[in-house]
Amino acid sequence: MDTLTIDPEKCTACKACELVCSFTHEGVFAPTLSRIRVVRFMDRGLSVPIVCVNCARPACVEVCPTGAAYIDRSVPVVRINEEECIGCGDCIKACPFGAADFNDEKEVAFICDLCDGEPVCVANCIYGALSFEPVRSVAQRKRRATAEAYALGEHVGRKESHD
Repeated sequence: MDTLTIDPEKCTACKACELVCSFTHEGVFAPTLSRIRVVRFMDRGLSVPIVCVNCARPACVEVCPTGAAYIDRSVPVVRINEEECIGCGDCIKACPFGAADFNDEKEVAFICDLCDGEPVCVANCIYGALSFEPVRSVAQRKRRATAEAYALGEHVGRKESHD
């Protein structure tokens, strides 16, 4: 299984990901219709792209009264069937990450579908802040970073003997 990963240190808030996403899904360059959103923290000089993390038990799916929000196990991603969506916004309120949003014109909710396994946001992120890679690779990289930090901490924290 692959996952979309984000490196906020590389994000420049160029918002190319938002533009290409909205164009791919809606045919217009409109960040408000993007399935990925860049949140800027001006005081820290940090920008963080926010996207659906495809939870194992998605709250958006659990609260949807019509079943419009569902897990497509073939990709696997959360999807929202526009024909079944009644626009109640329960999925948006339930998402702990703020990844779901609402299309005012169509009066339906929407969420990232990972472009069926080939996210255009990743392909168009020229700074490399976004990647789409196997979950195991992500876990391996995190283990290595944790072990390296621990090793550095052990080295720095050792007391020298002056006997």
